[in-house]
Amino acid sequence: MELAEYPSVSLHNVAETVPAEWDESGDRLCRVPAAVGAELNEMARERVRHPTGGEIRFVPEAGADVEITLSAPEPTQVRPFWGAFQPWEPTEIGPTPRTLTFTVPDRLSELTVTDGTGRFDPRVCRILLERVPAVALHDVTGDCRPPAPEELPDRRYLAYGTSITEGAAASATHTNYVTHVAQNCGYDALNFGCSGSAYCEAAMAEYIASREDWDVATLAMSVNMANAEFSVAAFRERVDTFVETIASAHPRKPIACVTLFPYFADVTESGDADRAEAFRAAVRDVVADAPHTNLSLVEGTDLLDLSGLTADVLHPGDAGMEAIGDGLGRHLEEITG
Repeated sequence: MELAEYPSVSLHNVAETVPAEWDESGDRLCRVPAAVGAELNEMARERVRHPTGGEIRFVPEAGADVEITLSAPEPTQVRPFWGAFQPWEPTEIGPTPRTLTFTVPDRLSELTVTDGTGRFDPRVCRILLERVPAVALHDVTGDCRPPAPEELPDRRYLAYGTSITEGAAASATHTNYVTHVAQNCGYDALNFGCSGSAYCEAAMAEYIASREDWDVATLAMSVNMANAEFSVAAFRERVDTFVETIASAHPRKPIACVTLFPYFADVTESGDADRAEAFRAAVRDVVADAPHTNLSLVEGTDLLDLSGLTADVLHPGDAGMEAIGDGLGRHLEEITG
């Protein structure tokens, strides 16, 4: 996304900006337009106003210093990558707008090779934003431009799911499974995870279906509904509508539907393994019955084992995120091969 107010940068995984509630001089970065968010459940409506998978991208001119002013309603961190090159440490921002200065690091500006430098041109500065809290952009100054298409991956991967898709328990935004898939397959990533609120709603399906800027997708459906008061029948109906809406709009784009990952319901005394399995079976049936050849199924239980989860026996930790990313990456390469 490029805004008239900030013509020299690209706002990745950002669909809209609104005035920041904590400082109206800043533009809050939102993943989904407000008109779409208004049709989602209350929690999802707020989640899509957070910058999961969001990046501020730009390429400084040779020797130029670029200043980016950011704020957040509470202390958080941003991570300025140069292409695929990770920063030494994250940078803190908070409620008081902070101006950060960027110039291409000397050694990266002197690179004489392109092999092994990753899916992004190393001159592209990518300010990676965490899933919480919200973030606002206030100002951009300095001689820079948005990245050119040849400086970015040539294919985009769209992911829908729960807090697991958002990377809730990952140690940083770049260690979630969506990022691992993108790295493994050479994709750019669009993250539409909705923590605690991935209810396979029609408005989200229609929004994803309306977008033409992705090439392959995974739809992880949905432990949030299994943990809420949805019946298996209601879940299946929603999954059917969700998948049908997206697949029919993009009949040539591979779409992988992912069943519930292993979690506490499968293995604890207070859990309900039969219910968890019924939710998995519903996704299997939807994919099997669908008339679309671009759909495939991935069993979430095949992607990681219990040791990949955190102590809540629900959210994958870093090892689990990597396992999911590796498994999904292999599947996507097979179906796009």
